Amino acid sequence: MAPVHPPEALGEAALIAAIRRIFAQHEALAEEDDDDTARIDGLFISHVSVDVAVEGKDFDRALAPLRYFGHRVVAQNLSDLYAADCEPRGFVWSLAIPDRWSLDDVEAFCVGAATLAGAMGMPLLGGDLSSVDGPFSCSITAMGHAPGIPLRRRGARAGQHLWLSKPCGAAAAGLRALMGARVGDDEATFATWLHGQPEAVQRAVLAQLAPMPAHPFDRLSDFAVAAIDVSDGLTRDASRLAAASGLDLALEDLGRAVDVAAGATLEDALAGGEDWAILAAIPEGLEPDGGILLGRFQEAVDGTGGGLFVDGKRVAPRGFDHFRR
Repeated sequence: MAPVHPPEALGEAALIAAIRRIFAQHEALAEEDDDDTARIDGLFISHVSVDVAVEGKDFDRALAPLRYFGHRVVAQNLSDLYAADCEPRGFVWSLAIPDRWSLDDVEAFCVGAATLAGAMGMPLLGGDLSSVDGPFSCSITAMGHAPGIPLRRRGARAGQHLWLSKPCGAAAAGLRALMGARVGDDEATFATWLHGQPEAVQRAVLAQLAPMPAHPFDRLSDFAVAAIDVSDGLTRDASRLAAASGLDLALEDLGRAVDVAAGATLEDALAGGEDWAILAAIPEGLEPDGGILLGRFQEAVDGTGGGLFVDGKRVAPRGFDHFRR
């Protein structure tokens, strides 16, 4: 489908106007001028999170419409804030836009970002634009406030339990389906394809493209002492959580961590990543509603921590690594 606005119609004024209009439509706009720092004091910010998404590395236009990738870049920042038990306050972003992108492309990306940002109460506070010859990239700095005791990755103690906020693996299963189909970024064509898929595939694809990072735990810091979000794979992030406190983990009943309703496999759940679930260290005797018990923290056998053990046997953490070749 030919773009309504050709690439040569791009200009800074048109881009800024389009972004402001889209975010205002979704009640997600707080930006008025370039003086972003003047408003920070009134936001009661305790935490910031930074993530970047790069075309060709973090998303592929051959797989789905651009609005989904706008949604995802906001979702991954929200997940970081929720893992610290923060309420979102707003975000700033930088967009590096290729010359080959049209205004329609930018608007589609922004619609996905603005829809989720508005729904979750994290307005756009400001940002910057640049033109590039290479791939599109979006860097977001999200800001939040922890009304209670802020959670960190470290803080677990031996004997405490590892809990998971929801089953994992659906995103990996969805990515597999998308890569097999490679439907493209036309909205109508993609919608027709998705609606023709079995329910499990639809669930998996939407878990990959339109994740909802909010977790079912009412107030994480009321019972958890440390937490991390599952972004690079359950075992990799569980190892990171344990290592931050110098502990190992004894894992059990890992089959409970699999989103079987989405057709996910155990490997999808343990190593797939992009699930945006929460892993939390919780003292014995506390059982969060909706949580999945996965194991127990224990003293590190080598003194450094981060080891994972299943039935007494050490297993290697697996997951995504941006720099692995």
